Amino acid sequence: MRVLVIGTNRVCHERLRDQGHELVLFVPRGRALREDAIGPYRHVVILDDDTDTETWAGIAETLHRRAPFDAVAAYNEHTYPVVRAVSERLSLPTTVDVDLFHRVVDKARMREILDEHALPSCGHAFARGRRDVLKAIEAIGLPCIVKPVDTEASVGVSRIDAEGDVETALRRVGNHHIERGVVVEEFLDGTEYSVEALSHDGRHRIVAVTRKFTDPETFVSRGHVVPAPLAPEEHAEVTAYVTRVLDAFGFHDCPSHTEVMLTARGPRIIEMHNRIGGDAIMDLVRLSTGVDMYDLIARQSIGEDVGALLPARIVHERSAAAWYAAPSGPPTHTLLEVRGVDEARALPGVQVVTLLRKPGSPQPTVRQNFDRSGRVLATGATPREALDRARGATGLLRFVYGWTAADA
Repeated sequence: MRVLVIGTNRVCHERLRDQGHELVLFVPRGRALREDAIGPYRHVVILDDDTDTETWAGIAETLHRRAPFDAVAAYNEHTYPVVRAVSERLSLPTTVDVDLFHRVVDKARMREILDEHALPSCGHAFARGRRDVLKAIEAIGLPCIVKPVDTEASVGVSRIDAEGDVETALRRVGNHHIERGVVVEEFLDGTEYSVEALSHDGRHRIVAVTRKFTDPETFVSRGHVVPAPLAPEEHAEVTAYVTRVLDAFGFHDCPSHTEVMLTARGPRIIEMHNRIGGDAIMDLVRLSTGVDMYDLIARQSIGEDVGALLPARIVHERSAAAWYAAPSGPPTHTLLEVRGVDEARALPGVQVVTLLRKPGSPQPTVRQNFDRSGRVLATGATPREALDRARGATGLLRFVYGWTAADA
């Protein structure tokens, strides 16, 4: 097949190439990589980040006339509106459900749907503008969470524990998001998990449950472990709840990544996505179970029935963990080198050490997932062993920064 792939998640692109398909890549300039020129693509089209969907669709139509596409595929949410425009203009099949995307990406609408289906949720309010946001905070009560209505990667998410925290929290959220609208939610106290699932023909297969570790102030993800160390009854409770949620939202023929907090009252949803989980969670699933979700999602995205490709019973043969290095500092500091990489890679169980920042880049002030600097994937016989190995290897990484005289 000749497939138009839009956006990133290049591992899925590679799986399509390995399956024998010809690929054309559409990618916004801000997400393009130099390596795309020698990647698994017949052609690469790069346009500015603010290019409207009709322009993308028009270019796709021109290419389609010269060499027709058989399908259009995408694997991350920011591209879904472009996929719809291209699919409708060219009458091309796609598994991307933009209506489902809007139901889950809008956190206020997500809460409404949960309420409509009588699914356990949390106290919540949508507010737009500073005055209404302050009223919503008062109505929900403290502690609470304030988050932009449609962002990801913990962008702008703030926790308010006391009245004195309000101004700092709203600065973190940002005036732009406050004017567009935010969701104020009851703070959920418990242990955080994500559920990775694959839906096909309206049926949902739970592939794995991941234990998540986040910074208590910024909510930036620090690590993950698969399988989550849950008691059998807790695992059953979490997966049954998520299955009900997937039914209520109408998930079909797509993956899902659902984040939940297991509270004393039971599981409560934090947010959900009609895509696979990021943060190398799919790599952890593969290392733990042998199930290659990238391959399955690539096949599903071009119309293959992947239900029969999943094993009847998914077994965790070992545990796998990811841990992130996230040194934070002023952006006037410049990364000179990273020490300890070879030592980290040589530790038992360490599978991959990935540096997310290159020498010459400014030091990030860590406020969101994109600000982290390195990642280690490790395996072990138990979740604890895998986590200890990943953390231990990450602790060996030393990010050396230089600074200017003005900073001294």
